[in-house]
Amino acid sequence: MAPFATSPPPRRTVHKQRAASVDHTSPPLRRRRQGPSRGSSRLGTPALAMAVDRPTPIMDDDESMVSSMDVDERGSEFGIERGLKAETIFAQSEEMQVMFYAHLPEEVKKVLRNADFYRDAYTGQVDTVTGFALVASAERCFVWNYSQALTGTPTCYIFACPQDAEPLPMDTPLHSLIPYNTSREPGLILASPEGKIHCWDSLGMGLAGGERAFKTNLELAQDERVTTLTRADAQTFILSTSAGRLFRLSLTALAGKHVLTTHSFARPHSSLSLSRLFPLANFFSAPVGTQVEPGYISAVALSSGDYSTRNGLKGAGRDIWTLIDSRIQRWTMSVEGAWEELILDQDVSDIIAPEVRTQFTRLSEQDEVELDLEFLDLQVVRPDSLLMLISFAGQDDQTDILSSAIDASYIPHPKLIYCIVPLTHDMTSGSFSVDQGEKILKVPYQSTSSSGAPMHPRMQLLSRRGPNGNGSIIAIQFGETVVLCAPSTEYTDRLELKSSTDRTLGVAALPLEDEQNDDGQGDKSLIVLTAATLMNVLVDRDQVARFQPATGRANLIRSTMTQAILYGAHPENPLQFSFPPDVDEEALMSGAEQLSHAIMESDVEVVKPNHDLHAQLAHRKERLSFLIKFINDNGVLPKVSQASRQRLAVDAEKLYAADQLWQRHNHLISAGQPHNVLTEAVYTYMAANGEGHHDDFMRAFFRLKVEELGELLPHVAEVLNRSEHEVTHNHSETVPQANDTLLMILQSALAYRSYNQGVYGLELPITRPWTSTNQVIEIASTFLDATVKLVELPSTAAEPTVSRAQAMAQMPDLAETVFSAYREQVEWLSCPRAASEIGNERERADLEERFRQARPVVLDALRRNGYAEQAFRLAEKYRDFRSLAALCHKEIIYPPEDNPHAKRIQAYIGKFKEEFAAELYQWYIEHGELRTMYALDQPAHLDKFFAKHQYPSVSWLHDVERGRYGAAANSLSLAAQHAPELSSKHLMLSIGKLAFLAQAQEGDSVADDQTLDAFHDGLDFVSVHEALLEELKTALANVRARQSLDMQVDTIARAKAARISDRRALFSVFKQLIKRLLQGKVLSIEDAADVLSLQDNEANVENYITALHLLCQAQVPDARKLSAFRAIWRRIYLHDDWNQIRQTAGVTDDEITSRFRRTAFHDALVATMVRQHYPEGYVLLPAEALPVPTQAEVASRWPGMPPDDVAGLTRDYEWESQQLAALRLEDVVDRVKELASQDVQWA
Repeated sequence: MAPFATSPPPRRTVHKQRAASVDHTSPPLRRRRQGPSRGSSRLGTPALAMAVDRPTPIMDDDESMVSSMDVDERGSEFGIERGLKAETIFAQSEEMQVMFYAHLPEEVKKVLRNADFYRDAYTGQVDTVTGFALVASAERCFVWNYSQALTGTPTCYIFACPQDAEPLPMDTPLHSLIPYNTSREPGLILASPEGKIHCWDSLGMGLAGGERAFKTNLELAQDERVTTLTRADAQTFILSTSAGRLFRLSLTALAGKHVLTTHSFARPHSSLSLSRLFPLANFFSAPVGTQVEPGYISAVALSSGDYSTRNGLKGAGRDIWTLIDSRIQRWTMSVEGAWEELILDQDVSDIIAPEVRTQFTRLSEQDEVELDLEFLDLQVVRPDSLLMLISFAGQDDQTDILSSAIDASYIPHPKLIYCIVPLTHDMTSGSFSVDQGEKILKVPYQSTSSSGAPMHPRMQLLSRRGPNGNGSIIAIQFGETVVLCAPSTEYTDRLELKSSTDRTLGVAALPLEDEQNDDGQGDKSLIVLTAATLMNVLVDRDQVARFQPATGRANLIRSTMTQAILYGAHPENPLQFSFPPDVDEEALMSGAEQLSHAIMESDVEVVKPNHDLHAQLAHRKERLSFLIKFINDNGVLPKVSQASRQRLAVDAEKLYAADQLWQRHNHLISAGQPHNVLTEAVYTYMAANGEGHHDDFMRAFFRLKVEELGELLPHVAEVLNRSEHEVTHNHSETVPQANDTLLMILQSALAYRSYNQGVYGLELPITRPWTSTNQVIEIASTFLDATVKLVELPSTAAEPTVSRAQAMAQMPDLAETVFSAYREQVEWLSCPRAASEIGNERERADLEERFRQARPVVLDALRRNGYAEQAFRLAEKYRDFRSLAALCHKEIIYPPEDNPHAKRIQAYIGKFKEEFAAELYQWYIEHGELRTMYALDQPAHLDKFFAKHQYPSVSWLHDVERGRYGAAANSLSLAAQHAPELSSKHLMLSIGKLAFLAQAQEGDSVADDQTLDAFHDGLDFVSVHEALLEELKTALANVRARQSLDMQVDTIARAKAARISDRRALFSVFKQLIKRLLQGKVLSIEDAADVLSLQDNEANVENYITALHLLCQAQVPDARKLSAFRAIWRRIYLHDDWNQIRQTAGVTDDEITSRFRRTAFHDALVATMVRQHYPEGYVLLPAEALPVPTQAEVASRWPGMPPDDVAGLTRDYEWESQQLAALRLEDVVDRVKELASQDVQWA
């Protein structure tokens, strides 16, 4: 079959206008084409996409930072010479290989070198049948034997092109070579768009200027133009026009010369139809009528072989398929040229449009005008199977959207999406349908509003069948791209030209005449002619047939990036590598990660072996740098997920750190230290992971295991740990070496990550950062501890001075590394991605607490060892204001002006405001340096501090100083409630009462009785303490010798609580409370009530009444308050000897009444009856006082008490209850209540 049909000129609106006016007698068009006219809707092929200007900072060994990288040409297949050879590879994947084929003739190079393809039209052809190629402009046509260019300089034949009277811009001639036998040069046919045809019998005429040409003109209507010229066989050529007409050009011999005869395809009446001459023709299709509807013919395709042979009609003819607007026509042409018949003419737009909408759902809501469906080319796979190249409108470019927003008159041009539609032709009915066995295959190419020189895309079949007997491989030629497709396997790939001054001129596969014997296996060759060179493309049909979309797409993406790395940097490679439009996100990420992994593992496919490990590491770094640069330059970074970006970035930072580590190791070897901590750690790692068989285990690790760089740190820690116990290691020398390895790995990786964050588009924090795992934090902290111990060893210790100096110099970096690891891990655990994982919240809280505790220890270690400034900088960087406050007060504290850091403190207050001031004041309060705090004279900051932090025992001084007596009174009242010392409580209440009165007097307002009562109650409670203490100390009046506190407690307890001396638990509680009183502590109301009620109270029955009154004011849970009331009433009832009181023999009634009035029960009743409002339990009958608290209640009353003591106290409560129950006081209760009531009334 012939190669590509000649590309038609750009299709414009004027074409359609002329076509419509060819024949005024022709019937009107049956339907309008979809979308706007060709001139307004078609976009030419785009110019090369401009590279996106993106930052690509990469760290280098010799320079700290560079902005880009050059691909190492040592890994390329081009070699050192700049000259191209036949074996030079431009691109290579599993499915294809692109090689240099031949240079262009000098005459052609000279013309094309200065060509402007946006202004000057050029066309071309590669004819694999004759072995010749041609390039033509509007004026001249250059023809040469391209196969001869392999062995020498080919002869270039130059011909003048036929000129039209009214040429349109960008017009070029249509062309075809005339094949003869191998011993004769081919001929040439050139046809102008207006139908002027020149024919040369032999190319040799071109050496004489090409004047001796056979010339003829087609009889075209006004505005009718030639659209395609296709070679049917060696003597027959088919020419189509914009009016829907076909012409047969036949090469015949006349007077020893070859001449062309032209013949227009007939439009016979039904009486002349082949259906009459051959009845079986109805089997194929019914006649379509006597007239053919006009239209623009954009493609002509020929069926392979002879039609009559396939259908048993000898001599019937050959099928010719045409694409005319949205219709497909099928003609049968006699082999002898005697006749032509139109068998089929069917519009397929209604068949294809719904399928396009269904598959490309984004277009499902668009109407037909927006779809802008256009049919571009047609190829015949089999008589019942066709492939059609179509385009439809996609979304507007972002530039168009922005331009439309700025300029309302701007009309945006949509991008065009290309697809291959498989069609099935029913030979019986003649109808078409979309093949449901194959998907509509999207072509990895788009025309956009930035399209360059226009060109009509063309398809060509490389293979009609695959290894399994079906499936085809197609090449599609665009202006700057050649696309390869296999619809049956969904394989797609493309060759894209690099230079904006280059373009494709012709594409041709080896002839398919032997396809009947073709088994579909092996390579298929494709010749690509560009404005710069000739390339040979070998397509492995076996690999194409095995292509699986699920895995193949990722492999193709990886292959694209690999080829860009290996071949893209060579200056003479005409190809550039880029991702196809709408690249699949999963395939992109998978392919990029696979390639990154291959580079990390030194895969020989992408990394050339090199014994110079530094050069090899640098080579791999460049590969990874190019990988992310390639992704950025193609504008697909937004399609890469954060997880994938982070994996790519982590690979790059590990490789950078490994290179820095290797350089450090080289330096140690040069310094005479071949065996050090690093070598020992690497050896143990390799041995532990089954890699100990390498002769050079160090180079093996850096070649193969860089991805596991973080796993090396535990082995470094193991070496350091062993050095403390094994005599074969010198611990003081091991510490700085271990530190150096740790710092080199972590600092290099973090520096690389920070510098290239924008290049990778990283959103911090990194997911599960390898530089700050719990293990890394623990190792770094251990190394810092070991360093501090080594540095702070006594000067008399026998430690090498050099090692200690090295370790001391590493301390600031170690501290920074520890802090950085803590913060990075905390940030990761705090982000939403980590918060959703079970257990991370608790781990974050634990880590924050560890970090909080570690900071002051580390910072103080720096300060102690001469790195105070570094400690201050670290505390500032991590905003550890508490540590800053502590560091500022390690020397003189008061007076503040004598503090060497006084100016620093003021600077911090000015810089960090309340954040630092709050921690500073907190430090002063915790360390009792209130005088220093007030001496700073920062009233505004103090106001804000006390507004947020409740320190009433401190803030009242500030309030008094500021004249806020009411606030001071409230603060003192609140502070007094929690004052632990009785003297402090007394002072606070006294000053608070005075402040309250001063505020009331100053404000000329009536004092708040409730507030004043609160101060009175507080002072009364202090008076109770004082009275109780004075009473208890009476037991010491007769003691002459000086006693310890405990002895005083024993003396008082025996004297004042003899009744419970045999109740161990109660007696122990009483003694504890007495001790606190003697120490000047403030008792709680419950404690005071116990001290008052546990005494014997022989002469102080009022203590019970005081205890009851105090409990009314107690702010404790109701259950505990009720239990306390019960305990007091039990002790009130048990205070008197009721058995003796109830002895009535020989006793008068007045005596009995007097006995009742002298009981504690009677006095308590009299005292409680005068109170109108009282809580539950304030007055209890004997039966109501019997219940005792449970052990849980006792434990809540006495927090921290051992369980055995709680049980003992519960038993003593039960003993009291049993004693009360045994008295059976029911017979006297009413009488005592009656007497108490009378006494109250008389009072």
